[in-house]
Amino acid sequence: MSAPLTISGADRYSPEKLPVLEQNVDEQVANRTWNLDANVTLLRFYQFSPASVKPQIVAKILIKAIMQAPNQDYKCCITLLPERLQQADEAIYKVVQLANALETSRFADFWNATNTCRDLLMNIPGFYEAVRGYIAHTLVHTYGRVTKRTLADCLKLDGATLDHYLSDKCRSAGWSIVTTPAGDVVALPKNDDNQSVIKRTQELIRFEQVAPMFKAVTVGF
Repeated sequence: MSAPLTISGADRYSPEKLPVLEQNVDEQVANRTWNLDANVTLLRFYQFSPASVKPQIVAKILIKAIMQAPNQDYKCCITLLPERLQQADEAIYKVVQLANALETSRFADFWNATNTCRDLLMNIPGFYEAVRGYIAHTLVHTYGRVTKRTLADCLKLDGATLDHYLSDKCRSAGWSIVTTPAGDVVALPKNDDNQSVIKRTQELIRFEQVAPMFKAVTVGF
């Protein structure tokens, strides 16, 4: 595997670097790597030269950025794309809708959206594995328990594939399966985000606030 591409210096946005940056995107896809700095450089180059934009390259960058969640790499990339381009190109538009659904935890909408750009996603190795990792991360930091059925719907897994996924999580991530009369429930590891915390507050009273009360009592004696 080649070393990550590094672009720096006065020629960072030189036209000669454009083919190198575009080729590097395909190398990241093939090698399952990610280079945010190089990709941001390419997107900024496209900002300066709209005529040179290659929508398929942009779509690949956005898909790879989605795969980095919960890191904020996607936001770093999407803010560099003019809204006109987000709306005008079909491939980019589909990926943006995909990301919006995932970011807002509308997982059913997300999986439906994957069907509209399956031709793009099938050429990005590791995409489904990465987004399932993010969905699991979201569930763990939101709920203490979820039903097995809910988990299956969120991850778009079922049958033996779901059982294998759960077995792996029980072994490596501290998940457990609890059998109840209503069906299997998946207990997720406790953390600061998915536990109810009773906050105790201590109210401090200054002496000058109660001094008149003591004075009244003293006078009474």
